[in-house]
Amino acid sequence: MQRLSNNGIATTLFNLTTTDMLEKISPFFQYFDFLNYQTEYHLEAYSVFFAHHRLYERILIEIYDRNYIRRNLVYIFNWGKTPFRRYFVRNIEYAMKVYAITNPRNDTFRIFYSQATSHREHHLDMINWWNHGKGLFSHPTLPITKSVYKDFNGKIFHVPVLHKPPWHFVRYINNSNIYGNFSCINNTGNTIKVLGGRDDRILSLLSQKLNFRYNYFDPPERIQGTSDSENGVFSGVIGLISRREADLFLGDVALTYERSNFVEFSFITLADSGAFVTHAPSKLNEALALLRPFHWQVWPAIGVTFLAVGPMLYIIIALPNVWQPRFRVRSHARLFFDCTWFTVTILLKQTGKVPSTSHKARLFIILLSISATYVITDMYSANLTSLLARPGRERAINNLYQLENAMESRGYSLYVEKHSSSYDLLENGTGIYARLWDYMERNQGENILVESVEEGVQLVRDSNNVAIMAGRETLYFDIQRFGPSNFHLSEKLNTAYSAIALQLGCPYIEEINKILMAIFEAGIITKMTENEYEKLGKQKELSTEVEENLESETKTETRRKTKASEDNDKLKPISIKMLQGTFYLLCMGNVFSGLILVSEILFFKHQNKYKSKKKRLVAMRKFSKFVRFKINKLRLALRRTYRNIMHDAFVSTLEYLE
Repeated sequence: MQRLSNNGIATTLFNLTTTDMLEKISPFFQYFDFLNYQTEYHLEAYSVFFAHHRLYERILIEIYDRNYIRRNLVYIFNWGKTPFRRYFVRNIEYAMKVYAITNPRNDTFRIFYSQATSHREHHLDMINWWNHGKGLFSHPTLPITKSVYKDFNGKIFHVPVLHKPPWHFVRYINNSNIYGNFSCINNTGNTIKVLGGRDDRILSLLSQKLNFRYNYFDPPERIQGTSDSENGVFSGVIGLISRREADLFLGDVALTYERSNFVEFSFITLADSGAFVTHAPSKLNEALALLRPFHWQVWPAIGVTFLAVGPMLYIIIALPNVWQPRFRVRSHARLFFDCTWFTVTILLKQTGKVPSTSHKARLFIILLSISATYVITDMYSANLTSLLARPGRERAINNLYQLENAMESRGYSLYVEKHSSSYDLLENGTGIYARLWDYMERNQGENILVESVEEGVQLVRDSNNVAIMAGRETLYFDIQRFGPSNFHLSEKLNTAYSAIALQLGCPYIEEINKILMAIFEAGIITKMTENEYEKLGKQKELSTEVEENLESETKTETRRKTKASEDNDKLKPISIKMLQGTFYLLCMGNVFSGLILVSEILFFKHQNKYKSKKKRLVAMRKFSKFVRFKINKLRLALRRTYRNIMHDAFVSTLEYLE
């Protein structure tokens, strides 16, 4: 300890005299707490043990159970003169860096190493020795990793596989007797057969280069896996590798910080980005093609133009006449109406009576005619022609904000693959990702996950308001399989990298990285991916195996819908059908004109009846007035006659009385 300290090497001493692992004050607990700190902060640690052999076995078991197997953690055991115990060697895992130093005779030491060979497990090989006179037998003390792992001597790796085109194409067969290099039977009796894929070719290339064999097997959970925060374990394939039940896994494994705490990742096999797929935008109604060249923002300006040019012409005509009267204006209201109606007829490409022959009015009319003819009409005609040549479609959804708006206003549903990196991104994300996840949970409930990206792409194909989020390369391959005309791929969302998942402390990761870097820089991986796209025809035949269980009527209906959809999405030359909006507009104009004509006829007919009735009423009033006048006149005459008679009678009676 003193010599190590004098050479600047920091040391910590643990007195492992007790096997009590539960007491926090025990040296065992303190030692593993120290290892946990070194592991958490990725620090190197060399542990040298001086104890009895049974304690060594217990230490190895605890290291394995607590998963303190890393490349930067080295365990050195001072064994002594006796041979190695069988249980001690059995507890040495393949990825565990273990040195054992023996002392067969005085002043002589032998060094045994657990990773001296690439194909033997639970084994210690002597790599060097030391004696007092000559020192170390060979330099360097340890064998070079490159020389050890350049040849695995036919070692067998156990590799889980998932069906995820184009990375792996897997066929699942129940209770079959098919065996082969790429087949296996799991504990449920299901046989899988790997039919190819880009990652299958990469693994085949690695096996040829490093001379190892591999056996595919169907994992109990056919998912990549996700972390359980309560138990601190990983499910799925990542969980198998973290528990060292599998050696490695290829298949579009995205690199995440959470996964890096359970497995190690090699050099990238794919530089991808996140994206989502929606159904291809449908064609817009061709009947509205006449109105589509102008957006809604244009119509207020056109309306203001219709309302403004008439008063402007009236001001040009009437205002100078107020200063210098040149003509008599019988009615300003009539002049204002004539100016407004004349400007409207010009904008509608009609002719009318000019309300004034002044130079200012003529100049304004000329400018208005040119604007209406060469600006509005020509621009409208050009836009209409371009839209008829390439029919308009609905607005495509290209980013997350547009997707959020579509989910809120148009009832879109967003799906994601179960336990994928996109699922983790939505579940643990912030900002727009958090809002999308909240909306999915609130409106879709538990119906937000799909078993595979392939299943999600089929949902998008069969529905117009469904979206699936996954890796862009995987989505691109699937939409090529199911018909690119049925889908719309969004722009890139986030950068994502995929790599090979290996066990923690994997000793041969550097050799795999060298090969992957070489084929990545040479473009071989890109070429492998392109070859998978070229074999789409064969892969489509394989993917139709699931559809063979459907009924014939359902298959016929599906084909009919698919053909109708493809015919609808193809570009067609301009036909009379595309101009149906013109006839609709003409029909609407004729109907409107007919209604105006009928209303005018009814109005004038009602007006004539009203006038005739009014004349009769006037005549009757005149006649009644005349009758009343005659009656009054007769009444006055009778009264006057009666008065005269009475006067004469009174006079004659008065004379008689006298």
